[in-house]
Amino acid sequence: MKKQHPTPNIKKEKVKKTYLAIIMALLAISIPSYSQPAPVKNAAKSIFTLTTFKADGSLLASSHGVFTDAAGTAISDWAPFDGASRAVVVDANGKSLEVDYIYDANEIYDVVKFHVKGKTTGLTLAPAHAATGDDIYLVTYSLKKPEVTATKVEKVETFMEKYAYYVMKMMAPENAVGCPLVNANGQLLGFLQQSRFTTDYHSTDAQYITDMQTTGLTCNDPVMRRTFIPTAIPDDKEQAQLALVLSSQDNNDKYAKTAELFIEKFPDLADGYSAKAQLAVNNNDFAAAKEDMETAIKKATAKDEAHFTYARLIYQKELYKFDQSFPAWNLDKAIEEAQQANSINPQPLYRHLEAQIRYTKKEYQQAYGMFIELTNSNIRNPELFYEAAQCKTMLEAPKEETVALLDSAMALFAKPYPLDAAPYVLYRAAMLEDMGEYRRAVADYNQYDSIMTGRIGADFYYKREQCEVKGRLFKQALDDIDTAIRMAPKEPLYLAEKASLQLRVNMKEEALETVEKAIALDPEYGDAYLIKGLSLIQLGKKKEGLEVLEKAQQLGNEQASGMIEKYK
Repeated sequence: MKKQHPTPNIKKEKVKKTYLAIIMALLAISIPSYSQPAPVKNAAKSIFTLTTFKADGSLLASSHGVFTDAAGTAISDWAPFDGASRAVVVDANGKSLEVDYIYDANEIYDVVKFHVKGKTTGLTLAPAHAATGDDIYLVTYSLKKPEVTATKVEKVETFMEKYAYYVMKMMAPENAVGCPLVNANGQLLGFLQQSRFTTDYHSTDAQYITDMQTTGLTCNDPVMRRTFIPTAIPDDKEQAQLALVLSSQDNNDKYAKTAELFIEKFPDLADGYSAKAQLAVNNNDFAAAKEDMETAIKKATAKDEAHFTYARLIYQKELYKFDQSFPAWNLDKAIEEAQQANSINPQPLYRHLEAQIRYTKKEYQQAYGMFIELTNSNIRNPELFYEAAQCKTMLEAPKEETVALLDSAMALFAKPYPLDAAPYVLYRAAMLEDMGEYRRAVADYNQYDSIMTGRIGADFYYKREQCEVKGRLFKQALDDIDTAIRMAPKEPLYLAEKASLQLRVNMKEEALETVEKAIALDPEYGDAYLIKGLSLIQLGKKKEGLEVLEKAQQLGNEQASGMIEKYK
């Protein structure tokens, strides 16, 4: 009998072949290998781990990235920097390097370009984009032996007309996000990014990230505001100065770091030192501020600007922190620094600061002369006439002289008046009201109202109503006090004022009704009882009215006793 071979299980063979096909397909997509070309494996020298920390020093996030030159320039994903106060990288040799600033970031593509302190091994950028179907390699971080994973480009999209956006289907090692993707020559194409919505991986063109440039406005970007690591200082001086000014909106730690970066890049400009000095003044560390400004005067090329900045800093300290003793600083020292600036490089701006300091010293006549002199300089502006007018007020000069100066200030504005003109209009209105020029004053109050539309509180309408009453403009006065009441319905003063005005124009019943509302808001308001008592008397209820006047007297109203004597 012939030996029979076992019948093959066709179904099992098909399954085995299917599994084998899947495995081969996966291997074709992603093949870990240590036999890749040397340039590919050499890319591992440029990889680093990134760790970011919160303000309290606790861990925030971690990722990887790649250096792009030998001077500390690095690229990575943005997410770990969101909310970070500090960041550290560890390079392929295990060396720890501090992140000192960020060039720029893009939240949409989740990329960031930043700088670390120290020498680095940079990876050369690929001279051309990879195409769909090209072989590319993922090189992962390791202090021992890097792992290289081969894959193919599934799809390439173009953005901003010249940059590539790669999509890959691959099996990536764990925690490989941020590790570089290179071509066969070991040149950088991008770094691995995980899709938020699919299992695909992608990569933003490394060329796009390295092309990021810092401008004066970069630090003001909403994304950059969300990290507490400072923004790089632009190379252009004017852009750098703009960046320093905008950075003053950051928290003190970030702003202080920005000031240090500015000094490092522009040691001969006073701006960085003065920024540090201002922070020190804010913290009441006047000795440190003094040291910073003396350094600025020593090192700055423009000595006049350094002296001027120092004078202004002392002046502001004496103006707003006069209760904090620091004997080395006073208004005389501020004048000395302003004069020193002017002696080096005569400028109206420096004379203007001296005039302001002298006004604060109550040297009103000398300050007035300086302000008037400056109205003939190239900085002639409304503020100078306004400041001269304030000097006249303090010297108790005739109000007509003050108004004339305010007229000169207003003449320098084009109509319709801008918001900047508002303080001058209001000041002139008050002067005219004091002079008894009530209708002219009301015209200025109206102009102020027009300029400040939507920015005025109830107290303004009450003030204008008072002036209108003096000018016998009763209809306008009633309208204004009604506006004040609408804006502050729980203020009894305005209701009492309206009732008084109604009584004055013979609206007796209305006055009584209004004053009752004032008393309901404040049952101890003596002025309201005075008006109520007078309303009742004028309505023929003398006895009841006198009783209410006595109540007003008991509550401390000084007019009540006279009214009681009059109507008894």
